[in-house]
Amino acid sequence: MSNTVTENQNTSSTEVSKEQVNSNDDGLTERQLQSSFQPPTNVEQVADQLQSLNVGSKVTMRCDAPAFTPSSEVTKTTATSTSTTTTTSTDSETTIKKELIYDLKKYKHDYFISELSCSFDRENGKFGAPTGICALPDDRLLVANFDRDSVLLIDIKGVVHHIFKDLPTPKAVIFNAAASTTQAVVATRKEAVILDLTTNKVLIRSKSRGFYPWNIQFIEDRGVYAACDPSGERIVFLDANLAEIGVWSFHDSTQDHLLQQTPQLYQKVYPYAAYFLGNDTSFVLTHRQDKCHLHEYDNANATPKSTYNIPQSLQSYSIYVDTAKKCLIPDKLNHRLVSIDKDSNIEEYKCKSIQEPYSLTFLSTGTLCVTDWNKSHGTSGGISVISEVNLKQKQ
Repeated sequence: MSNTVTENQNTSSTEVSKEQVNSNDDGLTERQLQSSFQPPTNVEQVADQLQSLNVGSKVTMRCDAPAFTPSSEVTKTTATSTSTTTTTSTDSETTIKKELIYDLKKYKHDYFISELSCSFDRENGKFGAPTGICALPDDRLLVANFDRDSVLLIDIKGVVHHIFKDLPTPKAVIFNAAASTTQAVVATRKEAVILDLTTNKVLIRSKSRGFYPWNIQFIEDRGVYAACDPSGERIVFLDANLAEIGVWSFHDSTQDHLLQQTPQLYQKVYPYAAYFLGNDTSFVLTHRQDKCHLHEYDNANATPKSTYNIPQSLQSYSIYVDTAKKCLIPDKLNHRLVSIDKDSNIEEYKCKSIQEPYSLTFLSTGTLCVTDWNKSHGTSGGISVISEVNLKQKQ
């Protein structure tokens, strides 16, 4: 395996040409995915015209979200209400909630799962542009199968255990035992749904109009879901029944006059991914003018705290942040994973199984699983399994 880690590298890199960024050579699915959320405008021309109009690029984020109680207060309340819990239970709970701090230099082995083994439905037991991914407590994986309108339940040996069908173009899937031990939440084309994993039925659907969810996270301390809606320039907060209870809007109010005078010049801000930590901090990955931007926000007042310097050519639609505030980002365009710490130091990870990384999750063992759109293996994508030990020798 070819494994390259570069620390503290320059964040300035050669800008990828517009033709590369907007390339649709991968086929109809990729074209549909991009065109659904990107305005069909000439980026260079728009930038020049905006400059001539002296329009600033600052985004004023409107906050209409539920109040965020400080984590210290949440912890205090929890500690008081569980004071009678046994030591064993407390230790177990702490272990479950402990966040992983990753280190790319430790991941020396990888392999790619492209062909799945499915004894009960060979026609549908295949990858089809896998996007979202999450791990269950038993380290099996739920994978959003974008092209095949389904969610697969598989293990890292490539065995399909179940297929959840009739979920239109799923982009993300999450599982959180704190919310339910038998349910998952899936972001489909126009709604978020709660899926019962035992009955294979959709129990609840979101009812927000004009809602096109992308990535979803359950914020355990708050008991709410945060769903990125790039087409609406917003993050939508949902309660346990997927009812909308608040919004973070990324609409650029400084350009409102363009919407009335010259609408095609308005450059939308697309929040594709957000990651909420337990210390009242969140990280939001946005796209604007074909470039990615990464900001850290204060959840209490929905204001930006800092901006991370990321490579200019990076293109991504998901993010993971550990408790050390290191951001792990799949760079689909440049065939790599990029790690950025709070001081904007960059590590780059490349290996033979990573071609078009899309979304990622960690198993309880620390093994990293990454969905990949790569079609060079003869199928429509797969899962890259990256680990500290050689898992192939154990299988």
